[in-house]
Amino acid sequence: MRFHRLSIAFYEQFGLHEEILTNKNRPYYVMIMQLEGITFAIPLRSNITHPFSFIADNTTGQNKGLDYSKAVVITKDIYIDSNPVTIRQNEYNVYKKAEYNIRKKFTSYVANYKKEVRRRQKNSSLPISALCLYSSLKYFHKELGL
Repeated sequence: MRFHRLSIAFYEQFGLHEEILTNKNRPYYVMIMQLEGITFAIPLRSNITHPFSFIADNTTGQNKGLDYSKAVVITKDIYIDSNPVTIRQNEYNVYKKAEYNIRKKFTSYVANYKKEVRRRQKNSSLPISALCLYSSLKYFHKELGL
């Protein structure tokens, strides 16, 4: 389990896409995950209000954790800042303990996303679900085989 930031090169390439998280004042930390030969970067966020996530902490009333809906595909190594980041030990412990469940839930999220996109490709008159509407994966259909 590795935590990094996305590089300047990533934001130069993808930063203008509406659903990709950008914050010049405080870059997002991401968990790097390999899944079916694809590298994903899943951002750590607070104030998560939807089910497409892993909540690691909500003791302050804010849901903090991994936001699957804002995950991006890493197509080049230069898109990951080479310097690993350090997160609080108690947060790391939560992620480490739940690593199997995080992988399982994220795998399910990606599979459901792909299924929904394929369903809409067959019938474009179907409404766009929240699963697809707000997902950053919509910019990576080629990489996802869609």
